[in-house]
Amino acid sequence: MAEPAEAREALPAGQGEGKERGEKRPPHPPHQAVLFLPGVLEGGAFRSERLPPGVEAVLGGKALKDPEGEAGEGVFALWPRTDEGGRLLSVQAASRLREPYEGPQAVVQGVLLYADRERLVLLILPKAGEPFKVGLRRARGFTARLETKKAYRLEGRLGGPYLLAERAWPLGKYLQAKKEGRPLPPPIQGRENPYLEPREGRSRGEGEGAPPAGDGAEAPREQGAAGAREGRPPQKEEGRGQKEAPGRKEPGGKPPPRRDPVRVWRAPEAPPDPAPPDLGRPPALGKGQVMGITGTGPFYLVLLPQAVPDWWPKVERFLPEFPRRYEVRFYPDGSRAVVCGDLEALKVWYKRVLRG
Repeated sequence: MAEPAEAREALPAGQGEGKERGEKRPPHPPHQAVLFLPGVLEGGAFRSERLPPGVEAVLGGKALKDPEGEAGEGVFALWPRTDEGGRLLSVQAASRLREPYEGPQAVVQGVLLYADRERLVLLILPKAGEPFKVGLRRARGFTARLETKKAYRLEGRLGGPYLLAERAWPLGKYLQAKKEGRPLPPPIQGRENPYLEPREGRSRGEGEGAPPAGDGAEAPREQGAAGAREGRPPQKEEGRGQKEAPGRKEPGGKPPPRRDPVRVWRAPEAPPDPAPPDLGRPPALGKGQVMGITGTGPFYLVLLPQAVPDWWPKVERFLPEFPRRYEVRFYPDGSRAVVCGDLEALKVWYKRVLRG
């Protein structure tokens, strides 16, 4: 999606570049939420066939200061207001673009506060005025994982009454590339997010059991090759492939440490598509319980339909503070669950939710 030269006009008053060249500029332009939509500004009112019924349209920015100069038919930059689910509530017509631009398309950049399999909620921090939140639904096929409390630039469109997110970039990398005139970094789209940090203890692209690069990895190969040339069998490395005799003790009389295999459950890297048809039902709770922890690994914090209206908003509020990898599941009968492989972490976090 190409950004027109007039996109800067979509910023609220006082958020453009400084009038004087010597004026100190902020390190980054203010975050913004803009919807480019074809319509008509006439008689101090804006109307568009693309606007869903019941959405209030008022004037703001250049359209409010000079309605006659911005009047006419064309593509307008609108400032949208949505609920947290992405439904469009109202718009402010800011300015009419002087060049043709395809629509309806959305440009939203801000701090991601909440992300699940269906929606994204961003905090918009304008240079002037109070901060506000904008919600977007994930477009079909866009299931890549985004990290909360980081700044992103999202691009999408208006699908019926909802703003839909189709792809994203880390905001800092996007602005740096635009400033230096370099090609844009690869977008986050579909199921792929090339900017996720690798897990601790394993670098990206490094398989399990791979020997470390360097002199230490090359030494056994060189020794084996030298032994083959001299006709000697290769020597086995000490401590590898040799089983210790039973009852053998380490120096000092201490028995060797016991090594028990540990089965670790990990959530999938990419969450499945929303509402899979074979999700079934969550694990059963105790008699009389409507909310609680159950399961034998992975472990579930289950909320039955009776507990969802009162407790699910509190669970959602504390999800960004969850210390481990987790998954949120929605069941056809109305039940919901938070799934995690670490029982202790789930218990500690659940107590925090109960305390509020």
